[in-house]
Amino acid sequence: MTAPDAQPVGRLGESDGDGRGESLDAPSLTRSDERLLAYLDDVGTDYPAFVASNTGLYADHVESRLEALAAAGLVERVTGETVYRLTDAGRAALRDDCPRWSD
Repeated sequence: MTAPDAQPVGRLGESDGDGRGESLDAPSLTRSDERLLAYLDDVGTDYPAFVASNTGLYADHVESRLEALAAAGLVERVTGETVYRLTDAGRAALRDDCPRWSD
């Protein structure tokens, strides 16, 4: 079962999909994306399984979101193994997106 927030991370200049033809100013982060980016910002680098374990998210969901975040340039693989870290763009997206999710 796919999580309700498991949508692709939008890229700059893409249509927002509502038919009005508006462009996104920044990637659209889900709550899971924000959690993943914040975790990687705190620890530096980590394997998806440990990211899942330490964030409380399902491993399959973490892997798919990290792949989407990597495609958007917000995280990157560090080695030939699957170890991810936050990019400068990811750090900026996290900083810019946090007020939206603040409770």
